Amino acid sequence: MPEAARQEFAGNGVVTHGRVESLDDWMNGCRIALAPLRYGAGVKGKVNTAMSYGLPVVATPIAAEGMRLEDGVNVLLADGASAFAEAILRLYDDEELWNRLSTASAAHVWRHFSFEMAKVTLQTALAHS
Repeated sequence: MPEAARQEFAGNGVVTHGRVESLDDWMNGCRIALAPLRYGAGVKGKVNTAMSYGLPVVATPIAAEGMRLEDGVNVLLADGASAFAEAILRLYDDEELWNRLSTASAAHVWRHFSFEMAKVTLQTALAHS
């Protein structure tokens, strides 16, 4: 994100950091990942990255599009600002839901997007060609 944009979004409890060497400390220090995307296509890397750390994600339907995600199963979907805020508060306050989505999100990434699954898919495709 350009410096001007970082300055624009900073404030009101929002801290912008720019590029970091590793996401490990940042992801391990988070409780929920947010994906309020208004447009996009295919697999969303930011969503998969968060899920790979076991972070439950609150996402717009656009953010989940093309990723085999299911509302309430491995993600919370919300459309519109008030619905998005409600989903965040629900997830933040519901430990059982947080734990269930955390486990399901990491399993989802492993099952559909991991290096190991890509290797199996490629080997299968090459065996049939």
